[in-house]
Amino acid sequence: MNNKISKLGLSQKAFIEIIILTIILFITGNILQSQISRKLNDAAEESVSQMTADMAQLADERFMRYISTLKAAAIYLEQHEEHKNNILEALNQENAYGRAGVMDYAGNVTGAVVSKHDFPKLLRAFQGNNVVDYHTDGGIIVAVPVYYGDNVRYVLYQIFPRASVTKVFGLADYNPYSRIMIQYKDGSLAVPYENFSTKDHEFWNDQDIKAGMVEVHSRLETSKAAAVYTEGSKGKYYVFGADLPQTDFSLVGYIPWSAVAGRINSVYQMVQWVFTLMLLLFACVSIYLFMAQTKVAENEALKKARQAADDANQAKSQFLANMSHEIRTPLNAINGMDEMILRRSRDMDIRRYASNIHSASTALLGIINEILDFSKIESGRMELVTDKYSLRVLLKEVATLVGFRAKAKQLEFIINVDSGLPNELYGDMGRIRQILINVINNAIKYTEEGTVTFDVSGEAVEDMLNLKLVVTDTGIGIKPEDMDKLFKDFERLDIQKNCKVEGTGLGLAITHRLLTMMGGTVNVNSIYGKGSSFAIELPQKIMGAELIGDFDAEQDIEEELEDVVTTSFTAPEASILIVDDNEMNCFVATCMLSDTKAKLTVAHSGSEALEYLKKESFHLVMTDYMMPGLDGIATLHEAKKIKGIENTRFVILTATALAGVREKFLSEGFDDYLSKPMTGKQLETVVKRNLPAELVHPAETSEEKDVNDVNDVKVLEDHEKLDSKAYEDVPVSMRVPKIDMSIGLKYCNNSDKLYKRLLAMFSKLCEANIKEMEESFGDEKWDAYRIKVHALKSGALNIGCNLLHEMAKEQEQAGKDYISGESTELQRMKAVEYMKQHHEELMTMYRNVAQMAKDMAETL
Repeated sequence: MNNKISKLGLSQKAFIEIIILTIILFITGNILQSQISRKLNDAAEESVSQMTADMAQLADERFMRYISTLKAAAIYLEQHEEHKNNILEALNQENAYGRAGVMDYAGNVTGAVVSKHDFPKLLRAFQGNNVVDYHTDGGIIVAVPVYYGDNVRYVLYQIFPRASVTKVFGLADYNPYSRIMIQYKDGSLAVPYENFSTKDHEFWNDQDIKAGMVEVHSRLETSKAAAVYTEGSKGKYYVFGADLPQTDFSLVGYIPWSAVAGRINSVYQMVQWVFTLMLLLFACVSIYLFMAQTKVAENEALKKARQAADDANQAKSQFLANMSHEIRTPLNAINGMDEMILRRSRDMDIRRYASNIHSASTALLGIINEILDFSKIESGRMELVTDKYSLRVLLKEVATLVGFRAKAKQLEFIINVDSGLPNELYGDMGRIRQILINVINNAIKYTEEGTVTFDVSGEAVEDMLNLKLVVTDTGIGIKPEDMDKLFKDFERLDIQKNCKVEGTGLGLAITHRLLTMMGGTVNVNSIYGKGSSFAIELPQKIMGAELIGDFDAEQDIEEELEDVVTTSFTAPEASILIVDDNEMNCFVATCMLSDTKAKLTVAHSGSEALEYLKKESFHLVMTDYMMPGLDGIATLHEAKKIKGIENTRFVILTATALAGVREKFLSEGFDDYLSKPMTGKQLETVVKRNLPAELVHPAETSEEKDVNDVNDVKVLEDHEKLDSKAYEDVPVSMRVPKIDMSIGLKYCNNSDKLYKRLLAMFSKLCEANIKEMEESFGDEKWDAYRIKVHALKSGALNIGCNLLHEMAKEQEQAGKDYISGESTELQRMKAVEYMKQHHEELMTMYRNVAQMAKDMAETL
């Protein structure tokens, strides 16, 4: 019995607690509901007030824009009164809605007729003030004073009739439900919103709306913009207003409450449901509150962590952008000048040196690209660029790039290629090359002696080839416990043993991710201390029946470079403006495009480019991005304001190669994008794509020229071409040197300034070059002597001295015959005899021409 009473007491106590809890929750709910309603309305008023301030500033700026235009015209009128009618005509043409006019102090008017009675504030302009006035029938007038000395001689004005004020000064709606207009401060309407009707007059005459506007004007005494919530017969609205500080106008408007705070009702319902649920589940209230509090704390922590991660990511992106630009910019010059050597030179020694430079710069660019590629993969913006490619060319490029490193470490680099593999495949050749270079370079880095073997095979099934690429080394191998870390980001294995090995620790990580993107796999087998084997399998589509055949890694790839050293088109009628603050970049671009015969103009800043664009029209503008003053984007935006620029296409050249950069520039208005460093073919492709089709012509074979090796160039039609192998003696007295300025200018892009610098440099380097040739001649180092004479031959033609060029060419040919493996001993003796016989003649002629060049440079 006592137990029952005890239980009943507990039930009553629980019931009382439920009632008390219900009352507390009900009261709390109502208070919270009221507070939420007030807070939401306050927040909505603040939001609408901020919107009003922004719109008021926009409206004020719109009035000031026309005042600024009139001020500029007034200044011109002060100095050129005789052009009064021309100025008014120009103002009318600039704004089709306004009508310009000039009034003197006596009321005499030129242009649009205006009455002082309709616009009484117009007289304030004769006192030196800028005026904006409104008349119900006349519209809006904007006026400025025109001075003569310290006195106001005229008032220059522009009238916008009542019918056009909405089109000129009307403001876009905040959303489809808002209405915004401009009125005079006495309440008269100046610029209505579109479709302003009788119903709108009724709305603004409503007592509740008027009361709301009274409160708005009251708040405007202490604030630049205000918004007030009103509720009456017309419904729930926010009315707002703001003064336009530089005029006598005000901006006013309204927006329905539902458009701003329409979800407040749902908030009310949500609050009621929450407290209803709390009443039903009062036993879980404490747990629920505890969990909610914990969740809030977790969300705050996550928010802070996310913010920290965003900040770190932003810092990383900025660092990558800066690094990309600062390193890729000089690399662009290196690669560009190196490509010009490959284009212009036919001397195999020089081409071999240029090939080594290409390999070194490619390796450096590879390190940069590893970091940038990792960033792109992380952001999910890495893209594959698939196209038809030659497997033979791919393997030769890989062998060339990694062969030097193997030779430098005295390793044997072996390539075994299945001759039955199809040569023409479809895929991303660039990424496959990157994968192979990463894996093979990795093998070379971790191999101190022995061999690195590269086996290429595959299995064809219908039109698909399962390409198998296996790299095996005799290096240090990988510990079993390190195998799981092999493809992780920034991981370096066996750090103590490999502390001197270079690299970012990203190569294999990027390799693994790229293979995954292309549907390939990589498997690793390794014995620690004995070596490793990386086996890659990659599906590629077969595009032709040609087989790769016997592959020789040492074979020269001259035929594969022919498309690099020739120009595929000419465009002599095209005009191209190149904009870059870096002189070397300009030089590279002009050299690469010189064979197209297009008219090339160089500007070294955005401002200089704009001056060119104002004076003449160009078919294409190619501009660098990061320049002092106006950068590439700012230059584009300013250029778009120039009349007649509509048909000019703009291409951005940038050394920034981060993910999303291309999309950013295209969204800014550029027509195309090219990343530096760039090859000549890449540059020509972009130029050809953006020039009008009618200006682009196929290049003729006869037009493909080589500046540095002129054996294939006929410079002067009336000049007798010498047979360099005959070594015919021509007396020095009959060889009178002459510098043909027209020839020199031809090789300097018709630039007098560049030609003068070339003459001065030719003269300045004369004695140093002669000293080196004398030393090689005295030591009978005929190969070194031939190289110096070759340089003299090219330099002589560049300044326009054909005689010195021909003499140097004869001497160079003798050197070539001496070192040729096909020459007989008699031919070698004859070649040495010829060089010894004509050496002093050549040196004398060199000094004479150098003095002539010096004299010409001083007179130009």
